[in-house]
Amino acid sequence: MSTSSTDIDWNKDAHQGLVSIGTHQLALNVSGPDRSAGQPVVIIIHGLTGTMTEWAAARRCISSFSRVIDYDRSGLGSSEEGQDPPTGLTGARELSALLKAANIEPPFITVAHSWGAILNLEFINMRPQDIAGTVFSDGTAPGFWSVLPMFATLAEVKSVIEGLDYFETIGMKTETKLSPAEWDAHMKVGRENERHKRQATKEFEFMHGTFVEIGKKDLLNQTPPKLGDRPVCVIKGNHATRDIQRLYDKGVERGNGTEEERKKIRDAIELWFEKEKAFHESFLKLSTKGKWIDASESGHWPHQTEPELVAEGVRWILSQLDMK
Repeated sequence: MSTSSTDIDWNKDAHQGLVSIGTHQLALNVSGPDRSAGQPVVIIIHGLTGTMTEWAAARRCISSFSRVIDYDRSGLGSSEEGQDPPTGLTGARELSALLKAANIEPPFITVAHSWGAILNLEFINMRPQDIAGTVFSDGTAPGFWSVLPMFATLAEVKSVIEGLDYFETIGMKTETKLSPAEWDAHMKVGRENERHKRQATKEFEFMHGTFVEIGKKDLLNQTPPKLGDRPVCVIKGNHATRDIQRLYDKGVERGNGTEEERKKIRDAIELWFEKEKAFHESFLKLSTKGKWIDASESGHWPHQTEPELVAEGVRWILSQLDMK
């Protein structure tokens, strides 16, 4: 990825490159129709350890009708490492610095996946008047992990899924809308990029603290709502009842795990089934105007398996805006 020059107009044509935010450089990708003054631009905010490589299909869908920018956070993908801890607040500050450096002005429509929802909330809190609307794609809300178990950390899950290819078992290899070349590029980042691996470890280390910090700000229970009547769309995937259930079923088929371990996973899946939806619904409290989309054919990655639904969410946001 080439280093960007100061004469690039990131609001016109398609570009990708490295942009200096003063302390280090972040990888930026822009595409879609040229932007006129005052038109919203879509900003993609990745989940924990996520990179631009996994968003190619969603970018294609969105850029067919809207200007869209995508970027890699510090240390991930093609971006350089930064000095600050990878908290949600750091992420929001660095995103703001990136937009300023690239001369990309508001209004913004944010599209956030998984833990990216926490970064998104920090960004919304930092620049509430610059947000035209927001889409949460299977986002993780404040308080989520204080109620629901994190499957990846459960010893019982590790025992039952031993020997399984994670992405093959949950169907991602066949259900992703990435091309074969795009899928290979996405997998290559995690396998071969040592800088990315270091940063991914750091993001996991700081993750739980970011939920505590955003929870203190209580952004989802404000009167009037934080975004007023600016639209919020929530897309819900089926992480537990699709991804984890598939892993569980295949592991049991292989004879993995004891009955006690299997029961703990079944109980965890049932708890998710009972409690998860309310956390997704809590994002709708940001505004008086909301839309709900069930990504019924997706697990935790609707932007890969049903990217058209993410585009639908963005289209709906645009339809609610008074662009006169």
